[in-house]
Amino acid sequence: MKPLRFLFPTDRFNPHDRAVALVMWSVGVIQGFAQAQPSTTLPFTRTGLGLSPSDMSALLAVARLMSLGAIAIAMVGDRRGRRRPLLASYILLVLATAATAIFANPIGFTVTQGLVRVGTSAISSLGVVWLAEQLSPSVRAYGVSLYGAAGSLGAGAAILGLPLAELDWRATYLLTLLGLGLLPWLAKRVVESPLIVGTPPMTGGARAAVGAMATEAGAARFWVAGAAGLLASAFSAVGLAFSTERLVTELGLATGTAVIVTLIGGTIGGLGFFIGGRMSDAWGRKPTTIVSLLMILIGGVALYQVETLPLLIAAIVISSFGSFAYIPSAATHRAEMFPTRARASVTSSLGWLGTVGSSAGLAIGRFTIDGMGLSNTMNLLGIGVLIAAGLTLILPETKGRILTA
Repeated sequence: MKPLRFLFPTDRFNPHDRAVALVMWSVGVIQGFAQAQPSTTLPFTRTGLGLSPSDMSALLAVARLMSLGAIAIAMVGDRRGRRRPLLASYILLVLATAATAIFANPIGFTVTQGLVRVGTSAISSLGVVWLAEQLSPSVRAYGVSLYGAAGSLGAGAAILGLPLAELDWRATYLLTLLGLGLLPWLAKRVVESPLIVGTPPMTGGARAAVGAMATEAGAARFWVAGAAGLLASAFSAVGLAFSTERLVTELGLATGTAVIVTLIGGTIGGLGFFIGGRMSDAWGRKPTTIVSLLMILIGGVALYQVETLPLLIAAIVISSFGSFAYIPSAATHRAEMFPTRARASVTSSLGWLGTVGSSAGLAIGRFTIDGMGLSNTMNLLGIGVLIAAGLTLILPETKGRILTA
């Protein structure tokens, strides 16, 4: 096993760690499947809705901005506990995804996908906080990486559904209803975070929503982390949303070939979850996050420049590896930087700033894709990724930090 040691955590999971990680892994699979539907099925959904690529970019931007509602759910999580808001967000995610297939018009798609974004954003923030507050410090980032890897597995399942989406894009959205079968088990397994018990709630909803902390340093930390996430998300959102469009429409690949290319690249790149989690627990959150951002930039730009299958696969591997390694490192870093009484609210607020970045990237695409092309749009947005890496250097290192109430 020693040659593969780099894929495993730096320390052993105890029985409680394993039980907690399994819960969020299960949630992550359904979340990944539902969240991947708009980008995975984009060429077919766009055609079915009668929209141009630039119009679809604007629609997706509006839907993402609606995730602001997740902050309200997270604030409830800071006041009343993590358990009930987390379960409610899961139900919302499943039902809203299925509703997208029912309300199959541009307005209905925007509203239902906006609700999906509320659900998935709330799950992401509350789920990472729930994991951080229950996992042992030595395996905290690796545990978050398992949750992220589950989302990737769910997204991979969505890619496998492309032939079905080609027949009727609504069918894959309806498949998300299978996630309701997990609900009774989750209701028993999602226990309340031990740090919430006896912790006084944060007063002042507006303060929590914008991430104001007990100290000026904490507030500054919030805005630096928020700016870094916003800039990185602007680049990633456009790259991910139009990856299938790039392969199928621009390069003329058959749907089956696009599926194979994406799955090969994404599967190999998926090792980034485990290696990124281990690196974050061993090296630290900051260096892992910076390396991940640079890989996202290199792979993302290359995907929209190269044309041969080997180079396309290599670009997807590099970009996917960086994206997957970034998730556990950055998410754990954010959760560890702030106190328990505001952790969920702040984490959700940072997540929403990332969503603003995603929407901003897609909005920029609305005006640049048709004129400049996808490749030049990605080059322009890539400047922000370099700035995000620089901002990460300013943040404090939190590896091994003991979380207290």
